[in-house]
Amino acid sequence: MRGTLRTTTLAAACFALGLGAGIAVTQLRHNPTDSPGKSAETKEEEPPEDFVVRLEKEKWHALALDRAEPEKASLPPHRTAYGRVLDPLPLLTLDEELSSAEAALAVTRAENERLQKLLASGENTSRKNAEAVQAQFRADEIKLKGLQRRAQLEWGALAPVNDPEQRGRFVDALAHGEKSLVRVDLLPGDALTETPIHARMLILGRESIPVETHSLCAASAVDPKTQAQGFHLLVDHPPFPLRPGMALSAWLQLPGNARPGFLLPRSAVLRHDGRTWVYVQEEEEKFVRKPVTLDTPMDDDRGWFVSETAGGIHAEDLLVLTGAQSLLSEELKAQGGSEPD
Repeated sequence: MRGTLRTTTLAAACFALGLGAGIAVTQLRHNPTDSPGKSAETKEEEPPEDFVVRLEKEKWHALALDRAEPEKASLPPHRTAYGRVLDPLPLLTLDEELSSAEAALAVTRAENERLQKLLASGENTSRKNAEAVQAQFRADEIKLKGLQRRAQLEWGALAPVNDPEQRGRFVDALAHGEKSLVRVDLLPGDALTETPIHARMLILGRESIPVETHSLCAASAVDPKTQAQGFHLLVDHPPFPLRPGMALSAWLQLPGNARPGFLLPRSAVLRHDGRTWVYVQEEEEKFVRKPVTLDTPMDDDRGWFVSETAGGIHAEDLLVLTGAQSLLSEELKAQGGSEPD
């Protein structure tokens, strides 16, 4: 009897647990707003409270915040590359070898032509001597062509290797700093099927003065360290001396249609916690700090280009153009944190 009663009680308990679980599952299915996934999704759409600062109208007016919608802009397709200013000494040395080979060839060519004319006219001259001069002429010719091929492989189309007079002016300009040679490489894994039409460079430590050029050609060899595609750039009359070894970053403009985006003033950009941010006013007394992705620095120090699709800025945003640093200080003070970076 006791065994029967114990079995009946256990069965009733299992039935009650199963019924409760079934009700819970049914409620969960019919009330999707209560599901954990939906709750997490809703929270992700809202800006984190840590990135929000609330100020009374009188206070943010006192901070002299300048606000405006982002200015629309467009940017031609481009690639980012990194490189350095090249030492012109190898090219100067190669020019000396080319000049010597050209002078030697000119002498043997003249001597060969003279002896060939004597033989053709029946003059008394040694055929053996004529053949030796002709062989030397051919050897000098082969040597010069080899040096010219080497120069073209090492320096591409930027160096006029086949015209001694033009090459002399080119080398003199390199020696006096009137021209500079630069090598840049794309990021590893990136590749271009077309040659860039323009380059804008920022020299490390002199970023406020961009250096531009339209003289570009593909490098014949890849960088042995990065295994990346490279380009040679020729800078005419640089705005300041470009010393060999100077590091730089470059934006290589490509043929094609421009990308839409926005112009973001430098005064609106904050750098904090290893990222870049802007403040957007969403309500009269509510400012939200949003992360942004800076694409390319614009000409004349006008700020940064931000892509319409990947920059984090929208046309309807009311950006804080000046006073963003003050807002960050107010935000961190409200959190009891330290001063901004």
